[in-house]
Amino acid sequence: MRVLLIENDRTIAGAISRAIGRVGVRCEHQTQAEAEGFLAERDGSMENHDAILVGGISGADGFIARLRAIVGQAIIVSLLDHRCVNSTIQHLRAGADDVLVKPINPQEIEARLHAVRRRTHGHSSPELTVGRLTVYLDGRDPCVDGQRLRLSHREHAIFSVLALNVGRVVSKEKIYESVYTLSGSDPLDKVIDVYICKLRKKIAEATGGDKYIETVYGRGYKFEAPADEDRELTPASAKDFPMALMGGAAA
Repeated sequence: MRVLLIENDRTIAGAISRAIGRVGVRCEHQTQAEAEGFLAERDGSMENHDAILVGGISGADGFIARLRAIVGQAIIVSLLDHRCVNSTIQHLRAGADDVLVKPINPQEIEARLHAVRRRTHGHSSPELTVGRLTVYLDGRDPCVDGQRLRLSHREHAIFSVLALNVGRVVSKEKIYESVYTLSGSDPLDKVIDVYICKLRKKIAEATGGDKYIETVYGRGYKFEAPADEDRELTPASAKDFPMALMGGAAA
């Protein structure tokens, strides 16, 4: 998950960024003046972030309203210096998805970000069952029949994008932007093909050959439970499979 922190106090920004980094969330920093410049240019760079944290800035409610108009579905969280009901109401009405009071707990903010992200994708539960896979939308590795499927950091990031959009086609460009925070371009986006291949191999090895990630040519990839006809016959199952149905005669 890529997070942008907008905070004028660089000391506070550094402390928040380090704290969030300890739970595996990548955090970048901009001052309000820098962020205002990007908003004015509408260059699209802010839209590539999964979440934007708005800390100590002036006119926060107006800034959040302008930010919401630009970043679309990105999560906006307001960080208040002290608890204030009026500020909380104003920031939520302006477009913030959540409001927290400093100092923040990194585990709490990670959990809140995951919760908001899954709801924006239409998932009310942090856990999905897709065929034999149990998918967790809170940052944990998936499981196959209760056994953890260990994924590398990059594999997990790509798998999360697919899982959040289960049953829907996700373009290679969208995956690349979400994981690498850059626009996909040949040959850089070829790296997505490599990681998709690795994911397919790990899932197939854990499930006995089941295919969960489909290539939709010209459009991208789709993650969903395999249809019965897509299941591969493994050596273990072939041994007990009726010979007549395999084109041979029984001994």
